[in-house]
Amino acid sequence: MSMWWWMKARRTHSVVLSGLAISLLLSLTIGSEEVELPSLVSGMQQAVLTMFVPIPLVAALMVSLESRLPGIEASSVRRVGGWDALLVSATVGFWFALAAVSGSGVVAASARNAAFLAGLMLLARPWVGEAAVMVPVAWTMVVVAFNRRPAPDPEPWTILPEPASAPHAALAAAVLFGIGISSVMFISKDKS
Repeated sequence: MSMWWWMKARRTHSVVLSGLAISLLLSLTIGSEEVELPSLVSGMQQAVLTMFVPIPLVAALMVSLESRLPGIEASSVRRVGGWDALLVSATVGFWFALAAVSGSGVVAASARNAAFLAGLMLLARPWVGEAAVMVPVAWTMVVVAFNRRPAPDPEPWTILPEPASAPHAALAAAVLFGIGISSVMFISKDKS
């Protein structure tokens, strides 16, 4: 399978670029806005909207990764998983590059959150397939429902509402993203 056919099959030009554009536009327009959301442990609390910004991008990546040609990919000499890993890495890497150029802490936190949520999704994908797109959404809802401390000092396990400068959040995102990328490269989604 040539790279051109792989890009067409994965719909990289339409789906991934659209998801990236939507998430970046949301990141730039929402800024550090906060809304009051219900929490199961602390009633109503302030939540930063940037927690939700990467979800369109992560969903677009899942749609792209699941746009497969299983027969052709199974018989391919080239490692399609490597190309898939490159696609996800380049997409998230592009967002980090934009964050560095813009100097915006909001875009940087959104990029970190994209890496974290993409890693979660990629880890779930071999076992639940397309339904893995719901794992980042579920994590975001768990953070909203069970975080007892509002921004700017949320509980450390939450990762998403942490400021861009939080080292433990950056480390968690990097580790989870690395494990997720490894799963794309080395764990086959097909159980056949």
